[in-house]
Amino acid sequence: MTRPFRGAAAASLLLFCLPILCSLAFSSPAKAAINRRMMLIGTTGKLTGTVIDARTKEPLAGASVVIEGTRLGARADADGNYTILNIQPGTYRVRVSYIGYQAATLSNVGIRADYTERADFTLNIQDVQTTEVVVTAERPIVIKDQTSSVAVVTADEIRALPVENFDQVVQIQAGVVGGRFRGGRANEVAYLVDGISVQDVFDGSKGGANTVEPAQIQELQVITGAFNAEYGQALSGVVN
Repeated sequence: MTRPFRGAAAASLLLFCLPILCSLAFSSPAKAAINRRMMLIGTTGKLTGTVIDARTKEPLAGASVVIEGTRLGARADADGNYTILNIQPGTYRVRVSYIGYQAATLSNVGIRADYTERADFTLNIQDVQTTEVVVTAERPIVIKDQTSSVAVVTADEIRALPVENFDQVVQIQAGVVGGRFRGGRANEVAYLVDGISVQDVFDGSKGGANTVEPAQIQELQVITGAFNAEYGQALSGVVN
């Protein structure tokens, strides 16, 4: 006899609480956000368009589109399309920028309430000029992992020497006597220009190294002793 009474009481309680729950749900921040959107419907406009390369006509994905004087803007998608919503009616300046391209500005862009306006942009590549960067490094006095003896002669030192060719510069280095490196044969020396071998392939002589003028040498390296395996076809020394 009590079951119908309990069911009726539960139904009555649910009907009583339902309006209260609905009121609490729609009084949350979500309700305020919905109300703001509803207020903007019919009172604001929309701006859309595309951003492409002026030469290739390819879309510029990620281009920044900003309405000057406002906090409104957008970025172009993979197809170069952009859309800016909730723009108050009026006349604006729209600016588009993209890395490596010259920025473009479009004036007198009119926005009407409840209308979609269109503004397309084509950007030109802009050359970026930078200042000269000079990198200076000092060679350590003692190179711990170097097993060979290396003598380095700079261009200033060569100009100060009373020599007529680079061979005379090599002759005055330690370990070189009469064109022989540490007692080895003359054809046991590798001659390189900028790391490329120029010695004669038949007799192992200096070959093209004889044509190098001392004034053209920026740096001369004379390597003797146990030089690295990177220098092939050499037993006595290397001239680079």
